[in-house]
Amino acid sequence: MEKVKKILESDRFQYFIIGLIVLNSITIGLETSPAIMAFTGDWLYLLDEVILGVFVVELLVKLGVYRAKFFGEAWNIFDLSIVLLALIPSAGNLSILRTLRILRTLRLLKNVPKLRIIIEALLKSIPSIGWIGVLVMIIFYIFAVIGTSLYGEQFPQWFGNLGASMFTLFQIMTLESWASGIARPVMQEIPHAWLFFVPFILLATYTTLNIFIAIVVNTMNELHQHDIAEEERKLKEFVHEENVELQHLLEELKAQVARIEKKVKG
Repeated sequence: MEKVKKILESDRFQYFIIGLIVLNSITIGLETSPAIMAFTGDWLYLLDEVILGVFVVELLVKLGVYRAKFFGEAWNIFDLSIVLLALIPSAGNLSILRTLRILRTLRLLKNVPKLRIIIEALLKSIPSIGWIGVLVMIIFYIFAVIGTSLYGEQFPQWFGNLGASMFTLFQIMTLESWASGIARPVMQEIPHAWLFFVPFILLATYTTLNIFIAIVVNTMNELHQHDIAEEERKLKEFVHEENVELQHLLEELKAQVARIEKKVKG
């Protein structure tokens, strides 16, 4: 089992699985083209089934090697869910689930360390990101009330009520035609309206975006440092185990030398 475990955790095997995931993603995309399917026949489907078979065997081997520990890692459960989803028959109303085979591409998130760090950083940042959401909602509410009060009568299509104002502010925050579609028409009637739009964009778009990026980057750095510390710990454990084994071999060698000297003297 230790040999199998080393193979599963080896870089070569990981690259092999990554290659299969990329190949499978390409074949699934090609299956959407009637022209390509007419040219290849059922070969793409066959290749898809073979790759799925490899994924199933991989998971079965992992279950046999890690046993209960397999379910202790969230990424393994994610892998298992993706593969089981692909095994659902394509008949009847379940055919739409078969189209979700493309979700196998998400296995790259586990097998590519850099992507995994990004996803873990995003998940770990959720509490802080939630507070950013609260901050954005406060900014939205304040500016929606101001916008409705100042521009509601003249521009009811954008600021007629609180809900319309918040939707307009959302459009402005995404920078979708905010200048030509909303700000400039308002400023033609009310020249000083830029005092409303510019601060909102600075606060809602650039400031919150920079805070969001800072939180995620900081979390990624923390995870990276944690990974480095974990690698150092594993390396120290390995060196310690090797030293213990070497010490044991030296003691055996000394004992053998002592026995040989005793025989020579005798």
